[in-house]
Amino acid sequence: MHVTSETSRALSITIIKEEKVNVVKISDWLPESEPIGILSKTGTSPLSQLSLKNPPQQQSPSTSDSEFHVIVELAELGVSIIDHKPEEILYLSVQTFIFSYSTGLGSGISRFKLRMHGIQVDNQLPLTPMPVLFRPQKVGDETDYILKFSVTMQSNGSLDLCVYPYIGFYGPENAAFLINIHEPIIWCLHEMIQQVNFNRLYDNQTSVVAVDPIIQIGVLNISEVRFKVSMAMSPSQRPRGVLGFWASLMTALGNTENMPVRINQRFHENVCMRQSSMTNIVISNIRKDLLGQPLQLLSGVDILGNASSALGHMSKGMASLSMDKKFIQSRQRQENKGIEDLGDVIREGGGALAKGLFRGVTGILTKPLEGAKTSGVEGFVQGVGRGLIGAAAQPVSGVLDLLSKTTEGANAMRMKIASAITSDEQLLRRRLPRVISGDNLLRPYDEYKARGQIILQLAESGSFLGQVDLFKVRGKFALTDAYEDHFLIPKSKLLVVTHRRVILLQQPSNIIGQRKFSPAKDPCSIVWDVLLDDLATMERKIIQMLYLHVLYCTYGQDQQS
Repeated sequence: MHVTSETSRALSITIIKEEKVNVVKISDWLPESEPIGILSKTGTSPLSQLSLKNPPQQQSPSTSDSEFHVIVELAELGVSIIDHKPEEILYLSVQTFIFSYSTGLGSGISRFKLRMHGIQVDNQLPLTPMPVLFRPQKVGDETDYILKFSVTMQSNGSLDLCVYPYIGFYGPENAAFLINIHEPIIWCLHEMIQQVNFNRLYDNQTSVVAVDPIIQIGVLNISEVRFKVSMAMSPSQRPRGVLGFWASLMTALGNTENMPVRINQRFHENVCMRQSSMTNIVISNIRKDLLGQPLQLLSGVDILGNASSALGHMSKGMASLSMDKKFIQSRQRQENKGIEDLGDVIREGGGALAKGLFRGVTGILTKPLEGAKTSGVEGFVQGVGRGLIGAAAQPVSGVLDLLSKTTEGANAMRMKIASAITSDEQLLRRRLPRVISGDNLLRPYDEYKARGQIILQLAESGSFLGQVDLFKVRGKFALTDAYEDHFLIPKSKLLVVTHRRVILLQQPSNIIGQRKFSPAKDPCSIVWDVLLDDLATMERKIIQMLYLHVLYCTYGQDQQS
């Protein structure tokens, strides 16, 4: 490698033999400091300039069967999954990840090992009641690896035969994997997969003939793997018409809580069959394990959760009958926030009932007037009909929402009591969701901005009486505004800037036990918000006033005209 016109540098490759192991050292080399490599002055190719101290013909014959080992160890690895919108939807984190590969073990044998001390997949969607999608259940202070995978391969030079002397997979012995699925994450992943063009990853026009090789396994040892599956349906966030007939069934029976699922242990010796046959057998055995425990699966059905989901679905139907867009949108915003305690039941359920009654009664007067403004006499008649329908449908929708929130609150309290009795830890994200601003550019993760985005997503505003209103709308701008920046100002206030508006927030003052404000848990109240377009109009007016004031001061009162 020519550094300047006068000096040259090269890479030095040194092989140190230790019994059957050859250690390869690759480093920078300078002739005056390390006389190991030999730099040829006559060669023209950079690769031809590099040679070893010992020529190949002088190496020991035992070098051909030497071993080669590669070990990669990572303390923590994080992978952010971002869709086409763009929005971060998943965050995969692995702790103490060890990968090793060895070859040259004799008779063409190589070995692959993979170990993990911890793994977690976080649901990064805003306002989700299940922020952790997948992680192992912790039991005590265990330091052993939760996943261990080992494969020994033997090369025989044949494409029709693959030999694996040993395949082993070991999961946690005294714990299960927790799977918590909130329905919107399914549709986000489904939409992202539909947007992916897999043709860019591989060439469809290939001339390679598909081969169904024979798989020969000496020892197959797979330990028992247990799961606890929890699912929460959200019909209001489900794409229209995707499930057809099954939509109502999923709404009524799709909620589960710690449903036990078990993959039985497998131990086989001297297995030999075609790859396609082995794949079919594996899928068949897994299906039998999943569906072969009907009583255990039924024990995981969440009765209260299904009742709450069904009542919420009925309320959605009644709200649609009212044909009141503002009422429907307000109700959807309320559904995005889950119920965690009795206070949420009173606030969310009572607020839904109050809104239903208020909109239903006032709609009798407002709907005819709105119709008359747009379509005259015909609109007035249509408004009278809509007002009467809304007066009947909206209070019923509010009552159903109250029952749904009450059932959901009872279920949440029951789960909290059960987790306290069993000493289960609270599932928290490894980190807060990544911020993607209004320009849709991906930037390095920023913890400060991530906290600001959570503050924006949790911000609540009064729906009737302003700041003293008991019935507040949670996450008012969570799904509409992209976070840009935030600033702390005196008197426990925050100024948040989005791509659409400027918002002034007030931190909660009645935090229990005078504990420190937590952005991920304690929602702030919206004092006021101003659209950027309105702010620009105000700025132009202020500039015009200042300009006139400067003219007045410069030319005096005689020049006012």
